[in-house]
Amino acid sequence: MEFKKTKLEDLPVLKKYFDNQQTYDSGSSVAMLYLWAPSYNIQYAVVHDMLICRSEGSFSFPIGSGDPKPALDELMEYCRSEGIEFVLHSVTKEIEAKMIQLYGDVFTVEYDRDEADYVYLSERLISLSGKKYHGKRNHINRFNENHEWVYETINDDNALECIIMLMQWKINNCAGENADMAEEVCAAKNALMYYKELGLVGGLIRCEGVIIAFSLGEPISDDMFAVHFEKAFSNIQGAYPIINQQFVLHEASEYKYINREEDCGDEGLRKAKLSYRPEMMVEKGILKFREK
Repeated sequence: MEFKKTKLEDLPVLKKYFDNQQTYDSGSSVAMLYLWAPSYNIQYAVVHDMLICRSEGSFSFPIGSGDPKPALDELMEYCRSEGIEFVLHSVTKEIEAKMIQLYGDVFTVEYDRDEADYVYLSERLISLSGKKYHGKRNHINRFNENHEWVYETINDDNALECIIMLMQWKINNCAGENADMAEEVCAAKNALMYYKELGLVGGLIRCEGVIIAFSLGEPISDDMFAVHFEKAFSNIQGAYPIINQQFVLHEASEYKYINREEDCGDEGLRKAKLSYRPEMMVEKGILKFREK
């Protein structure tokens, strides 16, 4: 089994393994594989016409439309021959059930609340109706009162402006050494540079002629759209609520669910994500053989 580094020229080959999957895991896409490969040393191997990703000592469940069992069997044998533990990452409840179906109850899964994706109903993110969203509506109303603005879909004419805005956002928010934030900014920059190759769609808010917010995402199943990156100038009241609402309205209203990814244990981010009242959480964990 040979694992390779993920390169831009590999995307057409890798994309076919993700094309027909129906997943609620925001991280399971060719775009996320490519964009986060440098940060997590993500490599890939094709095994029995299924894609397996390796990241820092753990592996993905086989990705593709074929039978996962031959690929899993070979992966287990590879781990035995290399003297490493068989560990699967990003294991959802559906993957856990599939593993039990294939091998029996011989595994344990430790779910991590910090890694759980927040999933919302798109219609609620657009309408923001009801008492629970009163604060969000107020922020948007203040924004509308104080600014002249337009929404634009990200294209070749404005993507560079978004990168310039992102660099200013980094200056404003990355005080000192913050490796995690620096990696996210790098991933967002590459997402803007290669949005077409990665199959991403984006939107921005231009306020008084200047970009003050943008979002990027993609569909990950027939009824779910994942928002991977969202940046706004927080000193502008309503900047985050307006891009959140407008991006879903213009680019993802046809999808029932909007996945806005995890909070990574950040308390401020957790509070913000909970304030939008998630419809459900997509739990993800680590799978290992049960100790004998």
